[in-house]
Amino acid sequence: MTQTESSIFDRVRREFRILDELTYLDVAGRAPMADRVYRELVQYLEVCRGRAADKNEWLSRVEGLRDRTARFIGAEANEIAFMKNTSDGLNTVGWALGLEAGDSVLVSPEFEHANNVYPWVNMQDRGVIIRKISSPSGSTISAEDVASSIDETTKLVTLSAVSSWTGARPNLAAIADVCHKHDVFFLVDAAQALGVVDIDVHRDKIDALAGATQKGLLGMYGLGILYCRAKWIDRLRPPFLSVAGVDRGSLHESELGDFESVSLLDSAARFEVGNPNFAGLLGFDASLSLLEEVGGRGIERFVIDLADQLRVELSEIGIRPVLQQAESGIVSFDVPNPEQLIANLEANNVRVSLRRGRVRVSLHIYNNRYDIDRLINLLRKFR
Repeated sequence: MTQTESSIFDRVRREFRILDELTYLDVAGRAPMADRVYRELVQYLEVCRGRAADKNEWLSRVEGLRDRTARFIGAEANEIAFMKNTSDGLNTVGWALGLEAGDSVLVSPEFEHANNVYPWVNMQDRGVIIRKISSPSGSTISAEDVASSIDETTKLVTLSAVSSWTGARPNLAAIADVCHKHDVFFLVDAAQALGVVDIDVHRDKIDALAGATQKGLLGMYGLGILYCRAKWIDRLRPPFLSVAGVDRGSLHESELGDFESVSLLDSAARFEVGNPNFAGLLGFDASLSLLEEVGGRGIERFVIDLADQLRVELSEIGIRPVLQQAESGIVSFDVPNPEQLIANLEANNVRVSLRRGRVRVSLHIYNNRYDIDRLINLLRKFR
């Protein structure tokens, strides 16, 4: 790491006051709040309490944020919609695809978070079939796994860009190639990827991607991001519709207009319903500015290097991580009585999490070598 890069990461770390009291290793659960996000939210509340800002002013900022969000993930602004959360985005795409009886969805329940399983369970009542992706390795999903699982009924393949449990990271571009060879839609759950690893939706040929801001994007609960590939937008009909998704020209939002001849927006914004979460969006505006200072590739390089340091040091004290090489900011490992270990760490102001019986550590750009050393020293003590 160069001196300039070190200075940037040190400056980023100082934005997170919680780190003065707590070694925070749980961004996969939710992110701590940066000072600039806090200041933006306070300013928003002051405006609401005082002069009640012009809604058009906020909407203008949202459009600027849409453009920056697109650039951050390698998309175009017209391919971005702001949703409530990751689940909202996944469900919206699922219903917009118009899956019918006999169509099948390929998913790996063992690899996925429950929120990328329940949307498809909910479609079984209309005859949609859930089929499992077979994965001999058990630790990740490969393009070969997907290819061997696709059949003539498959209309959708969905999987996480980063596993919430292990941090494993499938080869999205290779899986997209398999899907497109069979004319299958490829939907990615990026809840654990956005803001932590470099995502480029065009490079990886992803058809749609859903995520949220409260984890790696360092924002708040209640705001999601949906990317939809431009060529698919006109083929997908929103399951819900409001003024926000209709091309109404210069009509004021209160005016009905010609409701018998509705033209949907020719952008992903057609999937947005009602007024946006302005507080969440303004907070994300601030947190994205922090991420932009480092850039997606720089963040990924820093986080994976730090995760690899942790992986090596865990091995040196006799703890074997699930993955033999870090692929993201998540490092999971097995220990006897993990609940007690996590309680002991929390009592010593170290925050990690328990997921599927394993200890999960998750890192971001505000972490550093001191955090790793502190965790390792406590693990030596409590094992």
